[in-house]
Amino acid sequence: MQYKGLTFWTPNINIFRDPRWGRGQETYGEDPYLTAVLGKAIVRGLQGSDSVRLKTSACAKHFAVHSGPESSRHTFDAEISDYDLWDTYLPAFRALVTEGKVSSVMGAYNRFRGQPCPTRTPRRQLRTPYGRRPTLSAEPCTPVSLKPSARV
Repeated sequence: MQYKGLTFWTPNINIFRDPRWGRGQETYGEDPYLTAVLGKAIVRGLQGSDSVRLKTSACAKHFAVHSGPESSRHTFDAEISDYDLWDTYLPAFRALVTEGKVSSVMGAYNRFRGQPCPTRTPRRQLRTPYGRRPTLSAEPCTPVSLKPSARV
């Protein structure tokens, strides 16, 4: 059988601020610069240096304001200031899209300012000013995040 492709759902470039999330060991911590540098290195290692043919497809996750309590991850509503959004949560995603050329970005499964991230997330911030359009991937649990009991 011929090799057809492979996607890795990594790197996890969430900013880790809430220890109730329970998956902090998957992240690079609270520093947006360090997260961007390490994330780009992972992307480069996975995707390779060929701009036409990828070795594998890396997927930066979870876009963008993620890391609430794991027990309420489908209903948790991340409320942060615009300054915190642009200064803390978005820089690593911007770096991976513009400099790292990550092939895809996965939305978070929590809420952001009252809206489920799988449908709303600040995708305008990802697509418009960054100049390129990576594939947007859905978290496998997206249907759970969108079901009526999740109070959408």
